[in-house]
Amino acid sequence: MSKPRIDQLTGGYAEGDAISQEARLIRSLLRSAGFDSDIYASGPHIAPESRGDARPYEAFVPSVPDAVIFHFSTATAASALFGAVRGRRIVRYHNITPPSFFEGFDDDVADELRRARGELEQIVRLADACWSDSAYNAAELEVAGGARSVVLPLFFSEDAFACGEDAALRAAFGDSLANWLFVGRIVPNKCIEDLILAFAWYHRCINPASRLLITGSEASCPAYYAMLRLLAARLGLMNVCFTGFVSTSGRHTLYRCANVFVTASRHEGFCLPLIEAMACAVPVVARDAGGMPEALGEGGVRYEGLDARELALLVSRVTDRAPLRETVLAAQARRMETWRRRDAGAELLEQVRHVLDTGGTAV
Repeated sequence: MSKPRIDQLTGGYAEGDAISQEARLIRSLLRSAGFDSDIYASGPHIAPESRGDARPYEAFVPSVPDAVIFHFSTATAASALFGAVRGRRIVRYHNITPPSFFEGFDDDVADELRRARGELEQIVRLADACWSDSAYNAAELEVAGGARSVVLPLFFSEDAFACGEDAALRAAFGDSLANWLFVGRIVPNKCIEDLILAFAWYHRCINPASRLLITGSEASCPAYYAMLRLLAARLGLMNVCFTGFVSTSGRHTLYRCANVFVTASRHEGFCLPLIEAMACAVPVVARDAGGMPEALGEGGVRYEGLDARELALLVSRVTDRAPLRETVLAAQARRMETWRRRDAGAELLEQVRHVLDTGGTAV
């Protein structure tokens, strides 16, 4: 007798991508529980080093799986495949970036995000179950499609994340400079210009022995990336370093080199780097926006309404004053203990079995 099969559909697939990482962990949990499971992604958007780990859409046969988990965050050809599935259909909602952030930088991407909104409504109507990775996303999904969604926080394996060290990055950035670190795609909703402006204040007026590390792929919005490079050059900031995309071991190394993780993002469905930073005992300063408060829990320092100078002063207090730094790190350690006690496998299997048995979501 063949095993039950649950496959996953993603837009793209890359080693350092948060959705791809979650899909890999879900696949591992499903296989450990006795299911057959594969991941399918758009062929041109499967990173070369990951082509043996994910299969292209062309290899997907909609009539085969007992259930399919569709990781939805933008318009892709997977929507048509999902509609053709004969088994149970599950939407895993990771949020859609508002198109307004890309207008003027990349109007084609803005149009794609608008199409995604329309596709989402259709996909929700087809779904037997909807899973969101934050209550923020669940509320948005319900407004968009009227669907009731269960909240399953983003799945994250600390063991898989802490998988090694990049010696070259350690040599480059593991010196005595105070490192601000940002990790994420270089896209307009991340508001990285706010970090550069705040760092300029910090570097010039508080601690000249400092560096801003901006880590992530610039491929999603080259015009925005160019604007950031020009801004740093105009401000004469030699210590703003764009590392580009780095591997998981590279990210882990950079967190270990960081004195603080800072994000000024105005739109996040969850924000996995917050969890990664806390796992590495790096104090976090984050804008109070989107799903980030849920990711942080009691950890980190959240802010809103600060100008560049005020944000620089806040980061200085978190990084340079030992009592406050220790208080923040202790709160983050408590948050991570809660995270580590989570039984992600049990959460996933409860929802999977309910969908297979009843065709709905266990809430």
